[in-house]
Amino acid sequence: MIPVVADADALFGATTRGLLIHLDYQGLIRLHWSPLILDELSRALVDTGRKPDAESARRHEQLLRAALPQAEIPTQRVQAQFASVAPAMRSAKDTHVAACANAILAGDFYPETQVVSLVTRNIRDFGVRKLAALGIEVLRPDAFLLDQFQEDPAVVASAFAALRSTLRSAPAPDQLLERLAADGQALTAAAMHDAWHQGAVRL
Repeated sequence: MIPVVADADALFGATTRGLLIHLDYQGLIRLHWSPLILDELSRALVDTGRKPDAESARRHEQLLRAALPQAEIPTQRVQAQFASVAPAMRSAKDTHVAACANAILAGDFYPETQVVSLVTRNIRDFGVRKLAALGIEVLRPDAFLLDQFQEDPAVVASAFAALRSTLRSAPAPDQLLERLAADGQALTAAAMHDAWHQGAVRL
């Protein structure tokens, strides 16, 4: 089970967001965020027109919290780690994301865990090597999801199928894979598509 902190940009795409949540449901990962990350996500959803207004975005936040009640790392714990991760950051605006990951390592969430995955599309703002020295592995969503699929294709496929079954639009597997690729996870979508067509997994 892998502790994962998802940056707002990793949660922005609905299909990626849903797949990460269902990977948590499958027990492959333990997904985490902070109120600061959710606030950033809400603002991005409104700014891009994905949500019509702040009220709608806040309702969406509450749905995420209800979907994974254990996911949220309290703001106070995150802020307590700002100074620890600040020297490893290339951009101050994303310090809170690395601090969320470090709060997991510094706390009693996973006593046996020495590494937390931080999933973000904006890798250039993170000092990858310096954060790795702290136990924070920074990965793009596509790389992270592809790693999980290659490591355990059946579980990732099961999570994908479960996500598909919850969608009102009832997309066919290839349609949902297209949405995943449109989110930026093209390599993962291609690998899943190939495995599905070869009969290796069910989607």
